Amino acid sequence: MMATALTTSCSFEQDEYFDESASLRVTHQNENIKNRLVEQSAADKNGWVIQYFVSGTDDYNFEGFNLFGRFYKNGAVTLASDHRFLRNGNANKYTESNSYYDMLSEEGSVLSFNTWNDILTVFVDPVDPSKAPGSLVNDGEGMYGDQNLVLKKLTDDEMQFYGERHGAISRLIPCDRPWQQYIADTKTMKNHIATTSLTSHYVINDVDTMYFVDLNKGLFVYGERITDPLQKKTLKCVFTPNGFRLERPDSLADAAFQEFKMSSDSTCLLNEDGKVKVVACWDKYMVSRTDVWDFDDTEYTDEQKSLLSQIDTEIKKFNSGWSLKSVGLGKSTGGGAVSGLVMTFYTNAQKTKTNTVGLEMALARLKYGQFDMSMAEEPACDKNMDAIVKKAADMYTLAVKMAKYYVGTYDVVPNDYFLPTGAKFTSLSGGLTFNCAK
Repeated sequence: MMATALTTSCSFEQDEYFDESASLRVTHQNENIKNRLVEQSAADKNGWVIQYFVSGTDDYNFEGFNLFGRFYKNGAVTLASDHRFLRNGNANKYTESNSYYDMLSEEGSVLSFNTWNDILTVFVDPVDPSKAPGSLVNDGEGMYGDQNLVLKKLTDDEMQFYGERHGAISRLIPCDRPWQQYIADTKTMKNHIATTSLTSHYVINDVDTMYFVDLNKGLFVYGERITDPLQKKTLKCVFTPNGFRLERPDSLADAAFQEFKMSSDSTCLLNEDGKVKVVACWDKYMVSRTDVWDFDDTEYTDEQKSLLSQIDTEIKKFNSGWSLKSVGLGKSTGGGAVSGLVMTFYTNAQKTKTNTVGLEMALARLKYGQFDMSMAEEPACDKNMDAIVKKAADMYTLAVKMAKYYVGTYDVVPNDYFLPTGAKFTSLSGGLTFNCAK
């Protein structure tokens, strides 16, 4: 440990390095670290981001946590966070707590948070009386966090430490904005790239593709396929305003990665050298989603416009107060709902209530970004359609005619690569080029 600490230090000239005893070198290194901690904590600066990890338990892998710190020359420290394990009703609320820290000289430099602090010590405490929802922490076991952090790496840009007892790696970097702004910007990024609706991602380089899940839980669980992988590996990550960072580096076909940041075109997240990228499995989500994306009605052909007028006329045979609102792709909400072409109708004169009618079609993924849209010779319809055609006999035939316009093979570009709410479908064979959106 001493060798690791000393070889990564940038504090001394080569001659001085060998002239001092090991204990004196650690003492001087501690002074350097404390000076840097205090300097970045000045009133005109934003202190430190502490990307804090715990070792976790046999039952649960915990995500990384963003803590924030201001360190003072007298040994006082202010820590802040909004993490989910804050006690006394503060879970997920921005909270600050004051305590003390020290730089210890053991077998290397040790940053010690040596008094209770509501922000950090909850990760160390083996007793969890709060039973925070989702914590999965047993009394007497805790989360295997550390309050004594041993120096692992020291550069001009960062300080890395590992927990003295449990070994999780934490990282201190200068904070580039006010703490609550950092929290807000990080939440915005997390909500963009890691949702509960789209939970699977590709991790890709030039020669290989793997899949991973659970990014929305702060984990990077990856294997050769999404469902029932033959083997899988779990890495912990912490979110940043630009993407996310893993606790420890890993690699894909010899391409190393640890931190991913949003690309300039917002289509993917790129690792440090741009050789590995993370892309949400938006194309798989497209096939399984249930929300309705309406066709852009300004793109209809004259034939389609005529057909829509006929549909509107026909529906009034079923109910004179109904009128056509939109046509799109998704899943109907009527009894026996089907995925495919969905017609939405206003069901009162005030146009405040709607009802959907569905006709079954299949959207199949051919390869990344390419889809086939097909329809059976006699496609099934939902129960709403069945009820309507008893009075509006031509409704089913008109719906089939509309659906046939979209049978074909498409190149698809989503409006958001991490959770699309619409897309442009460009015809490759058959069909029409069109846009649709929620």
